[in-house]
Amino acid sequence: MKIEILRENLDRAVSIAAKVANKNLSLQVLGCVVFVVDSARAVLRATNLDLSVEVALKAKVLEQGVVAVPAHILAQTVSALADQKITLTTSGNTLRIAGDRSKTSITAVDAAEFPTISAVKGGKGGSATVPSRELTIALRSVAFAASNSSVKPELASVALTLENGELVAAATDSFRLAEVRVPIKGKGSFPITLIPARNVGDILRAVEDAGDVELRVGENQCSFIVDFGHITSRTIDGAFPDYRAVIPKDFVVSATCLKDDAIRAFKKVSIFTDSFNHVHLAPRPSEKTFSVKALNASIGETDDAIPATLEGEDIDINFNARYITDALPVVSGDSVTFSIAGHGRPMVITDVPHKHFTYLVMPMNR
Repeated sequence: MKIEILRENLDRAVSIAAKVANKNLSLQVLGCVVFVVDSARAVLRATNLDLSVEVALKAKVLEQGVVAVPAHILAQTVSALADQKITLTTSGNTLRIAGDRSKTSITAVDAAEFPTISAVKGGKGGSATVPSRELTIALRSVAFAASNSSVKPELASVALTLENGELVAAATDSFRLAEVRVPIKGKGSFPITLIPARNVGDILRAVEDAGDVELRVGENQCSFIVDFGHITSRTIDGAFPDYRAVIPKDFVVSATCLKDDAIRAFKKVSIFTDSFNHVHLAPRPSEKTFSVKALNASIGETDDAIPATLEGEDIDINFNARYITDALPVVSGDSVTFSIAGHGRPMVITDVPHKHFTYLVMPMNR
């Protein structure tokens, strides 16, 4: 194998592929990225069996070949290169990386053991083309709310679908729920597809700023096709909770404030929360005040007022501070509304004025 490539093009491809590869003690090649070069093109591949990626290399092909090298070694090497034009060649079981100022050799791994990977063909389960910006917003806005536990895989996933001209994404760990509805000018349709939340970061890294993305849903997998390749994720075979049934429609009190004011206040009270992350919310329309409080016997306490427009009844209620601070940064727009359904009932946070983002949080008992 022999190719010539610009360092920035190689670095982008390696940074995408190397994140997908993992350290696997039983199958060393899964910790590698594989260069596959033929007369027509050169690509870089990686997989962890849960997620696979193929990135086309903008390179000049001089000789065909296949070589697998440890992903983390290659990534660190490429990021440290000072040369602008790189030549990659294979010699025996070695990949040689050469430029005007440096020469590096990396010991290769047997590429014959690398699994066959491919994108979903035809999208028999449905397909759609969506802008990468909107897809990125949808996934990033909800993935944090998914469960970290594998006991219920459907709760450790992001539900994604195209519905009435909106890209809809949702995630829940049963204590909180995030949904975002992003208007798009996309084409096609596909059913609710459950993507493991742990794969979302790698998907975002691959599709961000990629222009249009074609989603193809197949049996137990979903491919995201972009102009330079594809990233394909295993999907969860299960039913996502009927979450819309639990979102309250009526509220006893609401408080609308600037997002930055809320972020600042909740960031401060988080310093003083107890081991259970309790934060006390006290919206008081009768006094035109919205205060958030936290108390930790070993540290101290804080009480911060957030300038807000309030409607409804006075209430005192506790929530997990981290659940609130996780959500506020992903809210689009400058303002947010906190709506509380009553004592012992959920709070819903929405963006203002569009209400594309809906975030439900269950209360805590003190």
